[in-house]
Amino acid sequence: MKIETIEINHMRQPMGFQFPSLTIQATINGTVTEKLTRQLTIKMGATVVYQTDWEAAPTLTFEVTKLKLTPRTRYTVTVALRTARTKVEKSTWFETGLGQSALSGQWLGTTRDDLHGIELTKQIMVPKDIKQARLYVTGLGLYEAYLDGHKVGQEYLAPGFTNYNYYLQVATYDVSRLLQIAGEHQLTIRLADGWYRGKLGLSHRGGTAAVYGNTLMANAELHYQDVSGVDHQVVTDETWQAQLSPVTHAGIYYGEDYDATQLTTPIPLTTFPKPSKYVVDRLSLPITAHEQLPVKQVIQTQHGDTVLDFGQNFAGWVTFNNHLPKGAKVSLEFGEIMQNGEFYRDNLRSARAAFTYVSDGQTGPVRPHFTYFGFRYVRLVDFPTIDPDDFTGVALYSDMATTGKLTTDNPEVNQLFNNVMWGQKSNFMDVPTDCPQRDERLGWTGDAAIFARTASYNMNTYQFFTKYSFDMAVEQSLHQGKLTLYAPAVDQPDGGKAVWSDAATIIPWTMYLRTGDTAILQRSFGAMASWVDWVHDRTKAQGQPYLWLDDDQLGDWLALDTEDILHLKGRTPDDLIASAYYYYSAKIVAQVAQVLDKQPEQTYYQDLAQHIKDAFLAEFFTASGRLITQTQTGLALCLTLGLVPTGQGSALTQALVTAVEKQQNHLTTGFVGTPALLPALSANGEHALAMNVFLNESFPGWLYEVQHGATTIWERWDSVQADGTINDNGMNSLNHYSAGAVMQWGYEYLLGLQFGKDAQHVTIAPGVDPQLRFVSGQTAIATGTIKLAWRILNALGTKAQLDLTIPYGTTATINIPRATSWQVGANTYPNGSDLPAGQYVITWTPTTPFLNQATVDTQLVKYNADTALTNKLSQVVPFWGFLTLPGNMQNFEQYSLRQLSAEMRGIGFTPFDDPTIEKINAIFKTAAQQQAQKEETTHA
Repeated sequence: MKIETIEINHMRQPMGFQFPSLTIQATINGTVTEKLTRQLTIKMGATVVYQTDWEAAPTLTFEVTKLKLTPRTRYTVTVALRTARTKVEKSTWFETGLGQSALSGQWLGTTRDDLHGIELTKQIMVPKDIKQARLYVTGLGLYEAYLDGHKVGQEYLAPGFTNYNYYLQVATYDVSRLLQIAGEHQLTIRLADGWYRGKLGLSHRGGTAAVYGNTLMANAELHYQDVSGVDHQVVTDETWQAQLSPVTHAGIYYGEDYDATQLTTPIPLTTFPKPSKYVVDRLSLPITAHEQLPVKQVIQTQHGDTVLDFGQNFAGWVTFNNHLPKGAKVSLEFGEIMQNGEFYRDNLRSARAAFTYVSDGQTGPVRPHFTYFGFRYVRLVDFPTIDPDDFTGVALYSDMATTGKLTTDNPEVNQLFNNVMWGQKSNFMDVPTDCPQRDERLGWTGDAAIFARTASYNMNTYQFFTKYSFDMAVEQSLHQGKLTLYAPAVDQPDGGKAVWSDAATIIPWTMYLRTGDTAILQRSFGAMASWVDWVHDRTKAQGQPYLWLDDDQLGDWLALDTEDILHLKGRTPDDLIASAYYYYSAKIVAQVAQVLDKQPEQTYYQDLAQHIKDAFLAEFFTASGRLITQTQTGLALCLTLGLVPTGQGSALTQALVTAVEKQQNHLTTGFVGTPALLPALSANGEHALAMNVFLNESFPGWLYEVQHGATTIWERWDSVQADGTINDNGMNSLNHYSAGAVMQWGYEYLLGLQFGKDAQHVTIAPGVDPQLRFVSGQTAIATGTIKLAWRILNALGTKAQLDLTIPYGTTATINIPRATSWQVGANTYPNGSDLPAGQYVITWTPTTPFLNQATVDTQLVKYNADTALTNKLSQVVPFWGFLTLPGNMQNFEQYSLRQLSAEMRGIGFTPFDDPTIEKINAIFKTAAQQQAQKEETTHA
């Protein structure tokens, strides 16, 4: 037994964060079979300030109460565990920031109104070597701090993206190493526009400038203690100096211009009053550098351009080694795709997205500072020579640990899941943006709401979404409970849209379900309730208090079931979607009230949710139980949210099956329906159909994107058309993670990991399907990392296995498909049995083999190249001769034989009867068995 990790509020060694409460979680490796006890000790220096008794350890999570933390203090945390024979312990630390203490320095800046970046500098005389030093700093505009020319900290784009008029975050940096030696040092704070002063938002083409203010400014305190124990403090005041920086212009959409030949040009220093309502310790995870990507290819285009291909669409920037003479000016321009062999960036709209550099003649690395780009390709302008080894792509995103992974035996599926992960990394840039490349990059609430669960499987998102939930709550507080379309809202107060604004309830609830930590619920409950209250007030004013009708909504955004391709939402009625999510949010708030033991609120919102459900069923279902719309989105939404009339679940599921099969196993869903479609099928006995939709390689579908070169998730199903040309509809990002919410289904229904009765319980129900022979994955749950892998052991599909690792403190219910029992070694368990923490190899013999065979419902494209099989089918399928006519097979290959038998009625053929269907399926089964026998013989 060994303690592997300790996290404080879901972070490792957090420094300078807000700590309204403490949740400390440890994980262990190895299996514990004896009674385990635990103890938590927290020290401030050598003094114990908090310690639990030795106690039983059902989990390794400690909720620390009644501990008042001292500002600017490092605390040591020790978790100790013991059994009758063993004792282990591990220590870590966290450090508080300024807390409620205000920055004592003055706000410094300049009254210049041009776009030039500035620097604030201070010469510091340190009389003795130091023991430790901390810099507390914030700014309006993005900042980077330097000591003697060395960058302070590992983060970029500080202080993050917030509603700067409401709150501003102070970062804490350990600068002990940089300030270690006695003598003179220079502290510099460099500032540029960023989200604060640069163009931002959608109100005007290319955004609105200076949404939050015109003046770049900063405030800082430097605290250091010398070797004799004397404390010293340096703050921003009139003794500092201001000058122009080498950053002559920078903006999130614009990019950056950097002139390394810029001479030191002093400018007047000005002090300012406190600019934000609240100046607080940080909530934001730092944005840091992660993967470094080499150049995969240097492309010389017909037009004479030199283009670097990094092989992966991502967000960040490019660094290069400078060999240019003094005064030489070069540019790097960023784009997502090549078109007809040429560099292309029209889909970035008005975003300039370029980095220009004027060389000082010094060799060394060069990078941007106050911007980022979304790109795969980089056009180099005016570089005299190109060595690809001089260029490195650097991925930037909020510092979240990767916790999840899915792998299969299908390379295209693996690429899809990799695309989802890269889409998340590219867009989790302090807030969950819609896209990282064009003139938008905003914290869209709807995208975040539908993707939050997937995101939380992939990465440790608890603190990221804690900050974003606060961003949403800030905007709600400014708009009487209404949540804006994106947070921070920038210059756009519009909002109050179903699904998008329901992020206020969905995201905190999702974080609780994934971690069992109530802190985010305690912090967010007021905002969650205020959103539901805002909708209820609005519906009451409209005369239908339990239905949200006749309002301006975004609907099933970018769905394909619309008659007008220029119409951006699908056919599912706005009223149905809005009322469904009204119910969903009310239900969530009731559940949160129950968790937080708020009995009056629980009763109120439970009653409200039931009234909404009753009204919904009466409004949107006929007396016979038929949903008024038969769209994939409408049907899937009702099934996944539990809005189904009594006894109508099977009929509603069959209606969804029909809606999917009508589209030859393709989806037509948009933002709302896409996350719901496959879960609705798999959860209601149609997992095989869900697999068919998921694995469909033709348009529209996830694997269509992979086959057309996608390395992230597209905004539109047809962002790139079949001939490789980009859709020119004007809103077309190739790095837009929302449709990647399918990976939630991947974890829950393909891999088979589902939330259980509480945070310490999971259900394992592997979604074994013979179209995939192997699926493995892992993710973090409340108690640690759970790992599982299922595989079909032979070609005939008569043997299967599940490898499972359950972390300490968790119980898993095992539901094996096509089985009444399963084995662990020599022990047999009834299906549905529970297993405690440990490592297991589960085997079973399926009641029906997992044989990869086609059926009468399989698309022709899956088997029409098998001549031996099609020759046999031609003997029992009356219209097979028609299919062999020139061009017909290509026209109908997305159809199944059953669908075609109905379609052929119009040209004189009779739909299949049951005996014909049995004959066709028997041919398929025999062919599959023969192929499996060949494989078995080959591998014997």
